[in-house]
Amino acid sequence: MQTVPLSIISLSSGFIGSLMSGGSIVIFSLLTFLGIPVQSAVGTLKVAIAALTIVSAITYYRGGAVEVRTAPYLTTFSVLGALWGSYFFSSLPEGSAGALSLVLLLMGLYFSIRPGSEMSGARVKKASSAWISGVGLLIGAYIGIRGIASTLIVIAALRAFFGMDMLKANGTAKALIFFNNLVAAGVYGLGGQIEYSLLLPVVVPVCVGAWLGVKAGLKLGSEGLRWFYILIGAATALKLLSELVWGTR
Repeated sequence: MQTVPLSIISLSSGFIGSLMSGGSIVIFSLLTFLGIPVQSAVGTLKVAIAALTIVSAITYYRGGAVEVRTAPYLTTFSVLGALWGSYFFSSLPEGSAGALSLVLLLMGLYFSIRPGSEMSGARVKKASSAWISGVGLLIGAYIGIRGIASTLIVIAALRAFFGMDMLKANGTAKALIFFNNLVAAGVYGLGGQIEYSLLLPVVVPVCVGAWLGVKAGLKLGSEGLRWFYILIGAATALKLLSELVWGTR
């Protein structure tokens, strides 16, 4: 009886997540609502997000919306950064981690709102391999430290450091996040913390939704996605701010 609503929600999550961000929150909430233990819910989520992002990345790539020069360096060093961040910053206080997420997200909103922010990746051509790798390391470290709103933060970093337009930043971010979630899914799988019985009704609809979401994103174009980013980013920032304010009381 749970399969149909689970699949419908997963399809919607794939659409939202591939278009921009937010799918992981919906899937995780659904899994915990079904009574799945938190660790198993996270492990299952990692598999779902890996599926979502690989479908998104391939479809964006076919639409010319992945920055192929930076992607290999960014993905390799982001995985190393995520491992480093997880190891050294696992004890970071929740309030500090939330504040870090909020600051980075506000920076992303700034680069999306300010005039002339669409530069079509002009700085990518001038960026050295060392610079690209360093940015990938920092992005991965954030994912390892906190991970909240990862897609939004990665997009913000790609726009801030390389001047990518929103469409290419989104497509490149999906490729980067895929590898991070693939590694994480492997770790959870080795620990027996994946609910395999739910993978079929979750992953297949997520992939279909992701494909549909990318198609919609390509039609919207960079400018349309920019406003979509601003809307979701502002809502996420308000949520983080409210958590920080209420958490200090």
